[in-house]
Amino acid sequence: MDKSVHDIAEIVRGDVVGDGSVRVTGLCGIKEAQPGDLAFIGDPRYRGFLGSTLASAVLVPRDSIEAACPLIRVDNPYLAFAAMLKFLEAEVLVHPVGIHPTAAIGEGVALGTNVALDAHVCLADHCRIGDNAVLYAGVYVGRGSVVGPGTVIYPNAVIRERVAIGARCIIHANASIGSDGFGFAPMNGAKAKIPQVGTVVIGDDVEIGSNSAVDRATAGQTVIGNGVKIDNLVQIGHNVRIGDHTTISGGTAVAGSAVIGSHVTIGGMTGINGHIEIGDHAIIGGRSGITHSVEPGKIVSGFPENDHAVTRRIYAAQPRLPEALRRLRQMEKRLKELEQRLDGQTADNDP
Repeated sequence: MDKSVHDIAEIVRGDVVGDGSVRVTGLCGIKEAQPGDLAFIGDPRYRGFLGSTLASAVLVPRDSIEAACPLIRVDNPYLAFAAMLKFLEAEVLVHPVGIHPTAAIGEGVALGTNVALDAHVCLADHCRIGDNAVLYAGVYVGRGSVVGPGTVIYPNAVIRERVAIGARCIIHANASIGSDGFGFAPMNGAKAKIPQVGTVVIGDDVEIGSNSAVDRATAGQTVIGNGVKIDNLVQIGHNVRIGDHTTISGGTAVAGSAVIGSHVTIGGMTGINGHIEIGDHAIIGGRSGITHSVEPGKIVSGFPENDHAVTRRIYAAQPRLPEALRRLRQMEKRLKELEQRLDGQTADNDP
């Protein structure tokens, strides 16, 4: 990327304060930025770095003051920075094109136009791959599965049989979609496997992070709605249903048959019990253990889950517990001594 500050301002619909002819060749955070970099300030706490940053230009809110380097005032610096990241991504991320000679294509496979199959991609029989889809090296797509148009699947991801993935999805490296759900039943002192014969249906514009797993349903469907964003190392159990535009952070595990609504935000390393419901627009704090259903719009955290305001008070009180226990023991000791004195006085007064 090599653009002037003035060019960038036109792209992000911002106003330039300072020299608009300065050239920008890279993007970086405000603290780490070097000459030639464009940085941004999205949080007021970082405004103090405007005086010391080495960045050649900074995206700032509309109300920002002048600084030593050129500024571009915008409505939302973070979104403006993201827009510039797209320009840089187009330069550095070059998808494979065409069909590599080592790709294995089964019988009855239907390929759309401009499909890219990288080295050692394996398409089992009767797959359907949509227009402009890109499958990186080592991707496996099982029998009868569907990959929607414009979807990108990164290296070594596994899409098992009869899975449906929508349009413009991003499946990151080593993700597993459609593996067996975790279903076993006691039998003669051992665990008998329950067949998992359902499938997974993923909507449009979904992103699933590296090493995440979405299990197929025991019967029926595991469903991921449109626009859902799933981080790395997330486990989605069998028959889970996730509503549109929900966000799930890394390390979270969702047990089987849980129902998660639309526009829900789930913090990292959260555990969600099976067969419960989380309502639309709920927010779950990180490292929570959700054991009961959560009402729509509710903000909860902790283990077991509680109203987030209550959980914060609990966490704030925890460091004071040792001192509180010490004082309680002292009070118990003094109370016992007082009771003994009172008992002695009562005995002295007895006729």
